[in-house]
Amino acid sequence: MRPARILCVLLVSLVFTACAAPQVRPAGSIRKVVVVAGSRVDVLPSGSFRQDMIGESNPRTVIARQTEAVLAERGFEVVATRQSQAPVPLTDEVASFIQQNKAEAGVVVILDWLDVSGAAVLGRVDVVLRVGVVDPTGQVLWTDTFRSSPTVSVYQAQSDWNSFLRRAVIEAVQVVP
Repeated sequence: MRPARILCVLLVSLVFTACAAPQVRPAGSIRKVVVVAGSRVDVLPSGSFRQDMIGESNPRTVIARQTEAVLAERGFEVVATRQSQAPVPLTDEVASFIQQNKAEAGVVVILDWLDVSGAAVLGRVDVVLRVGVVDPTGQVLWTDTFRSSPTVSVYQAQSDWNSFLRRAVIEAVQVVP
């Protein structure tokens, strides 16, 4: 009898989750954006050959993918993503990318600093991200610096170094207006 109840609760929760609509942006707010990822950190420490092969040791890849996912979840329409080869993308580069893709704004996420010295022992990494919103003319509409110390399990810390960066990006991008 008990397993049947648990199964029923799980099925109901799955149905509610599947039916949940993505958030809708308020009227008049920025909706159509591009994502530009930059990094002062050249390479993330990789935990596996797989991470090296699919490019997960490149912080720009991790930042771009996670930022796009969080923005889409928040109701933004992400029309394009770019990984800037410069440590800090130039405002002109971002503005031209916005114009090329006919977006309303660009969300720029830059990894400024990453300290992984406490990862294996404490399951914690210190991350500094700069996040900004730029309009098509190149004017910076909003910017902020986020210091984060995401904590994950010790097993995950030893096998998935990118989880720290993904968590930090989620925290930072959640406050983009």
